[in-house]
Amino acid sequence: MELKELTLKICDIFGCSSITTLPDKVMFALFSQNPTLYFEKYKELCPDLTVDWMQRVYQFYHADRKEKKQDYTPVSLSKLVAFLSYTPCEKVVYDCCAGSGSLTIQKWCTNPDLKFVCEELDTNVLPILLFNLCIRNIDATVVNKNILTGDIIGSYKVIRGSIYGVIQRPMFPETEFLKADVGISNPPFNLKVPVSEEIIKALPQKYTCNFAFVAHCLQRSERCALILPRGVLTSKEEKECRRYFIEKGWLQAAISLPEKMFESTSVATCILLFDKKKTSKDVMLINAEGMKSVEVREQRGEGGASHYNRIYKKEFNTFSDEQIAAICELTVKEQDSFSKRLSIEELEQKGYNLTIGSYLPIELKGTIHRDFNAIISDINRVIRERNVIKVTVNKVWAERLGLTEIIKDCESSNEVVKAMNESFASFKNYEVKEKIIENKYIQSSNSKVFCIENTDKEILSSIMPFFMNMYKQHIYYLNNEENRLLSELRDSMLPLLMNGELTFKD
Repeated sequence: MELKELTLKICDIFGCSSITTLPDKVMFALFSQNPTLYFEKYKELCPDLTVDWMQRVYQFYHADRKEKKQDYTPVSLSKLVAFLSYTPCEKVVYDCCAGSGSLTIQKWCTNPDLKFVCEELDTNVLPILLFNLCIRNIDATVVNKNILTGDIIGSYKVIRGSIYGVIQRPMFPETEFLKADVGISNPPFNLKVPVSEEIIKALPQKYTCNFAFVAHCLQRSERCALILPRGVLTSKEEKECRRYFIEKGWLQAAISLPEKMFESTSVATCILLFDKKKTSKDVMLINAEGMKSVEVREQRGEGGASHYNRIYKKEFNTFSDEQIAAICELTVKEQDSFSKRLSIEELEQKGYNLTIGSYLPIELKGTIHRDFNAIISDINRVIRERNVIKVTVNKVWAERLGLTEIIKDCESSNEVVKAMNESFASFKNYEVKEKIIENKYIQSSNSKVFCIENTDKEILSSIMPFFMNMYKQHIYYLNNEENRLLSELRDSMLPLLMNGELTFKD
């Protein structure tokens, strides 16, 4: 079902006059005298409970990428995490940064008898999480908590019923350090916030919040799988964290994932799989970047009728069930260039780099490549040409004009550029003097502004002649229209002047 249509129908179930009130309306429904009525209506609309349909609506209209780094987990990644984290004795699952419950739902699909502990900071998404748990009759404890600082805001219990779960809200929040057999998580990426002393004790002296979430999950469970930005596999800043967990012998596998698997960001990600019961310090490195399928999602435009009536199609990378099974198999089996088991000594020689390419033999077939600096210089020439025209546009207008995705692509490209420049700086045997320049061709603004400017004094953008021709045609049209209306005004006034009905003041 197309997103806009799904949104309108879900809002109708809960009596929302606006999508902004959906979380409050859902919470009201959960604590109403007859929550079953809402569950039945929802199941009529979305009978497939293996999919988190509520997430699709919530993340489009409510997710906060800028401040809270919220990127909700797509179904295929949630499935992959569910199977990777499996252990035969699992009974209790800990979902760290549960969001709307996508990871929990897919783990529940593998075994409906599992119990869950879900922790989430954002109070706005909690009603969606609780609704997802209740309608699936999932036994769970939900804690509204800042995981990194340990601050607890409140808690809920979802008790299994005959068909649907029932919510209880204890008078005092759940503060016990609840243990689990398995941990799953898609935490916010690259946060820079304070971390509790309890978590710091389980980390090396030099740590980042990405690995603080790892440490926290390992405190709560024996085996866990976390989705993290791919940069954690290679960044200098997180080298000590990689070394720490490798030397502990807990890291089982590092899986590089394809780009564009998330709807709201193209940032490349990975999965780190940990097992505290592992008997060796070897690590399996897996390249799953090429193992992907393509999903096309339809979405109506926002704004007036001309935009609303238009269906936009967006492509995402995803995994089929067969590809998920193949990736899981690679965690225990070496296969050509897809997976390789590395000893701690081999990893140490490469600075604990967790991407498989660094450990594969390089086959040179006589191809001679240009100097890196020359190639980067040409890349910069293209970026500079693109940057010549800079568009600054109000966020609302950006959505109406279909520029939002272009703005996101520009921001994502700069994240890639930053990572590449950092990699160039770390080369030992080759000096890369050039740096790839930043993309500055478009940006959004909270102000009511729409500005198009040629930013370079030396270069005139190649699009300018075409733009100016269109501009001249537009001015020509407006001039003709102005002359027509002036003529109409003249012809309207002239008879009145002639017969004295229209006179001038003294």
